[in-house]
Amino acid sequence: AGLSYTYQYEKDRITITDSLDRREVLHTQGEGGLKRVVKKEHADGSVMQSQFDAVGRLKAQTDAAGRTTEYSPDVVTGLITRITTPDGRASAFYYNHHNQLTSATGTDGLELRREYDESGRLIQETAHNGDITRYRYDNPHSDLPCATEDATGRR
Repeated sequence: AGLSYTYQYEKDRITITDSLDRREVLHTQGEGGLKRVVKKEHADGSVMQSQFDAVGRLKAQTDAAGRTTEYSPDVVTGLITRITTPDGRASAFYYNHHNQLTSATGTDGLELRREYDESGRLIQETAHNGDITRYRYDNPHSDLPCATEDATGRR
């Protein structure tokens, strides 16, 4: 049989112990819907910490080696617009007025682009390497594509 787990809930922490007696502790802050895990102690003793803004959106995470990744959410939508890695390199994310991802630029400067139809369905994606995938829908009310066409024209 697989592992079994026990959970011990306290006001500001949850302790998770598996059947091999390995223990993880999730430290929480906040109340109700804004309660967030701010620190996770892994069974091996390593720790990961998270920071959140006043409305509960992730701002930063620090790994066991002390490296911090920063997240920049849009003030209005809360969607992540930028992720900055511990070495200072950044990825940027752009959205349309329907909060759909329209482009993303990686730390390497390469861009991914997406296009949507008037119904908000993904119709084309251009990969970092320039390859284009097109999505076709046979029903104007369907959310799932009936066919995809890759960069070579194959369906």
